[in-house]
Amino acid sequence: MKAIRKLLSVLLVITAAITMVVYDAFYKAPGRYKVRYETLSSLFIPASMNDRTIVYFSDLHYGPYMNADRLYEVMDTIKQLSPDIILFGGDIFDEEHGEINQDTLSLIAGCFGSLKAPLGKFAVYGDMDHESPEIQQDVNNILYSSDFEVLNNTSILIHNGSSDSITLVGLDSGHLGTPDVSAAYASVSRAGYVITMCHTPDTCLDVPEDLTNLFLAGHSLGGQAYWGFGALYEPPGATHYFRGKHDINDSFTLDITNGVGTTKQDVRFLADNEIVLYRLKHLDVSETK
Repeated sequence: MKAIRKLLSVLLVITAAITMVVYDAFYKAPGRYKVRYETLSSLFIPASMNDRTIVYFSDLHYGPYMNADRLYEVMDTIKQLSPDIILFGGDIFDEEHGEINQDTLSLIAGCFGSLKAPLGKFAVYGDMDHESPEIQQDVNNILYSSDFEVLNNTSILIHNGSSDSITLVGLDSGHLGTPDVSAAYASVSRAGYVITMCHTPDTCLDVPEDLTNLFLAGHSLGGQAYWGFGALYEPPGATHYFRGKHDINDSFTLDITNGVGTTKQDVRFLADNEIVLYRLKHLDVSETK
């Protein structure tokens, strides 16, 4: 009898634990936004950019699950970080977005426009931004009206009151888009720190390793619900590299964000919504010895 009671107690604990995990995955985690803090240290980061911060967020997926309340929370989280630079990695709308009316466009544009970054706001297209000519036009209107510069297969130098700079490269999505690495890197030199932003992680295999320090991607949502040997969401364009950080041939780092939205199902498990804050650190030669 004691053995049976002990077994029942163990089963009760296991059932309660599973219930809590499932409840969190479906009812809490999808609306919970975490900040992941990273430091980027390099000799190529100029002293003028030391201690400057970059917020990177991606995969909004506005639609059946990402609503106005969640959007406000994402924006408030970013504002509290007071970044110097803001980067958006694509996919404003979810593929199941339903009717997109002027109120929705004004809401998103107003939220994106409310974000402030003294050194600039930049974006690239995601695959869902290419869903149709109408969606692409809506995305363009949102980004341009909210002062985001779209880096479509091009690069830009970012300065902070000095002639020294870091380089930001933007590539179109490798899925449904047309990334042009040659055009994007045409003006890039090895003289400075280079951050490349592209929606699809696998596109990192196509960039020049000697001209890239950090490659930022999204798209996969970290699997959205991840159980180690598989995931709920595994889209094309994120098959070689799916989630997390990777050292690419000892040349540069690939960092894949989980994004801030959900798709297909409103669930998150071992793949939290995240906003990433990078802090730049200038290294002197003496610090590398």
